[in-house]
Amino acid sequence: MTDCIASSLPSARSDDRRAAVRRRLTLAFVASGMFMAVLDTTIVNVALPVMRTHLAASIAGLAWIVDAYTLSFAALILAGGVASDRFGAKTVYLCGLALFVLASAACGLAPSVTLLIAARFAQGIGAALFLPASLAIVRATFDDPAQRAKAIATWAGIASVAAAIGPVAGGLLVDAFGWRSAFLVNVPTGVAALAGAAMVVRATNPAKSRRFDWVGQVASTVALAALCFAAIELPTRGMGAREVHVAIALAFVATALLILAERRTADPMVPLAWFRNATFVAMNVSGTLVYVGYFGLLFVLSLYLHGVRGLDARHTGLAMLPMAASLSLGNVLAGKLQARATHLMTIGLAVATVAGPAMALALEWNAAWGLVFAAMAAFGIGTALSVPPMIATVLEQVPGESAGVASGLLNALRQAGSLLGVAFASAATLLCAQLSTALIVVGVMAGVVYAGSAFLAARSAGAARAPATGIAGS
Repeated sequence: MTDCIASSLPSARSDDRRAAVRRRLTLAFVASGMFMAVLDTTIVNVALPVMRTHLAASIAGLAWIVDAYTLSFAALILAGGVASDRFGAKTVYLCGLALFVLASAACGLAPSVTLLIAARFAQGIGAALFLPASLAIVRATFDDPAQRAKAIATWAGIASVAAAIGPVAGGLLVDAFGWRSAFLVNVPTGVAALAGAAMVVRATNPAKSRRFDWVGQVASTVALAALCFAAIELPTRGMGAREVHVAIALAFVATALLILAERRTADPMVPLAWFRNATFVAMNVSGTLVYVGYFGLLFVLSLYLHGVRGLDARHTGLAMLPMAASLSLGNVLAGKLQARATHLMTIGLAVATVAGPAMALALEWNAAWGLVFAAMAAFGIGTALSVPPMIATVLEQVPGESAGVASGLLNALRQAGSLLGVAFASAATLLCAQLSTALIVVGVMAGVVYAGSAFLAARSAGAARAPATGIAGS
């Protein structure tokens, strides 16, 4: 009997090693897909001048080349989360990634602005499907809470780096291979991620017993699309534009219809009971505020470095590398220090609250680049320390079979926050006489919203670790 036990130990250790390798490969493949989705929100910007020449594009056309992806991505990401839970995270991830790769190829081969915008819409739909599914896969793959927190930190770190290095990668690719390479680079990477995920990722059990909430789904899509359209068009059309008024009114009406529909249906897309959980609400609002401040400041910072400091696209991206590096480092630290998640989040947000305005002031006062880079690094690491604990805390508040919806909701709100931040920054650049003034205004705005996010995190510090039994069955 002793011999049997002894002989079984090596086999058990071998199984554990294989399972650990499978988990790491799963994380690598789903994170690589997510990396492309986030990268495509920023990489295209530096290619716009070349596109304008080669495609004879207008300024409005260029704006929609950027915004078409963001609009469909933000409007449908909650639908992607619902589909992930209903049809299985692996299935939705593979379908979304396949659509994204095909749309990327169509973007790279597009002969006109109209077809390029249409392909960008398709790209956003694909990303909206596979991004929430990727988080649901991570949650299902890592059962141990400590390992899951580290995996989410890695996932979030890769997303943060993708957002930060987009301008750098775009500048290098466009200079070397032309504007089409900014899209075609997704094809080989996406095919590899698709093949790897198909082989390695384990299928999850879909919640097929739930009825599909068509009213809630359509209402949420319309509300997010209308809000995004208003945020995109507000800086150029102005608050007095009829289209902006209609979009804002439509967003309010669709939101009211969504709440009414979710109250009446037996199987709501987003259970309203979740919003009785103070921690769940605080983390979602906090995530929205962080994205308002981060992407608003990132937008005006790139314009300032180019327009005031005279840096070209490549050097503008390189100048922001300290932020990219610190984002990566911050997410690694967040994974290792996950034991006190909301306290860590509060500390990171407090650091970023000070660092954002400090970075703007250092640039405006022509401080040494060392001080500017230090402020950038502090802003990046403070932001990064907040994101993984935020995601992990949200997922802890809901049952496992609803991870896709919770992920989709958080990402939809954060994406809407990024659009609002860019809209605010765009309005500041139009209304302020100088980019220097706009940088200060947006820097102060970033400090204010980060402070609000830090306050919410601090208020949630005591409640976030409480069991989520109040909504687990919802």
